[in-house]
Amino acid sequence: MRVVVGSVVKGFILKSAVKQWLEENGHEVIDVGCHDTSTFVKFPSIAERAARVLQRGEADRGILCCGSGTGMGLAANKFSGVCAVSCESVMSAEFARWVNDANCMCMGESLVTPDMGCRMAEVFLTEQFQDVEGIPQEVLDFWAEARDEICVRGDLARERAMETLE
Repeated sequence: MRVVVGSVVKGFILKSAVKQWLEENGHEVIDVGCHDTSTFVKFPSIAERAARVLQRGEADRGILCCGSGTGMGLAANKFSGVCAVSCESVMSAEFARWVNDANCMCMGESLVTPDMGCRMAEVFLTEQFQDVEGIPQEVLDFWAEARDEICVRGDLARERAMETLE
């Protein structure tokens, strides 16, 4: 699978661990930054860079890391075609795929260990939308309707440089 990854400084260690796991498990990784911890990078610029990759069909899923996962999720959800969720557990990653058909998982380095982040990434990439037994059809129909409504809203992402405080 093709996966776009990105982080800010407070998220770099988590992103690096997940990126290594992805590559070791045969996934193609597109890293939109940051590439080291020497300069403070603004999370909206990383989220937009990842959204552009997703919108253009250059990646199937995205994984973004910051301090809590919340900022990246809020910033990425500004863009059409992106359904970003902030996850803190394997179960939240499963539900993000089963219920929301999310294509971008956001995690926080202050909340998720690198090992947990890798387990969450595995689930996020393998679980499928609505692949849950015993869910009534009207609920499945609602999930699809909600997913479609969420993904059509928002802007087109533009080409954007990594923005720093400098």
